Amino acid sequence: MRKNVQKRYYYKNHTGIEPYIIEVICLRLHEKEALTYLSDKGYEISAAELYRPKQEVKNNSDKRLNKIASSEFLFQHLERIENLKTIQSELWNNYHVEKNPTNKSKILMNIAELQTYLSSYYDHTQYIMTQAARTRKHEKLSS
Repeated sequence: MRKNVQKRYYYKNHTGIEPYIIEVICLRLHEKEALTYLSDKGYEISAAELYRPKQEVKNNSDKRLNKIASSEFLFQHLERIENLKTIQSELWNNYHVEKNPTNKSKILMNIAELQTYLSSYYDHTQYIMTQAARTRKHEKLSS
């Protein structure tokens, strides 16, 4: 028997169930598996109730893609740039500490290789910002 399972019913309060419904769809769980999975997450729903949120998720694909395009993709882009800059900083720290000339050369080659990735991200930043702005504008117009 499960401990501390808070019963939430989809029709009464579906807040928070959407990510789990998306996981059910992505994992291609059969009805019984899906109901067990949702129950483990605290959502006790019937087989008949399962189909409505699944259909809503499928019908809202455009909204979910727009959300990813307008915010999550932009955030991910920035996070990758920041990660590469952190890696670059650490490589420079390692370079200054390293005494072996061969290892110093390898670190410099890694830094040079990293520049290719950073340059690519910087080159695409304007495009990503433009696309995110268009998506946000489209979302406002359709609201």
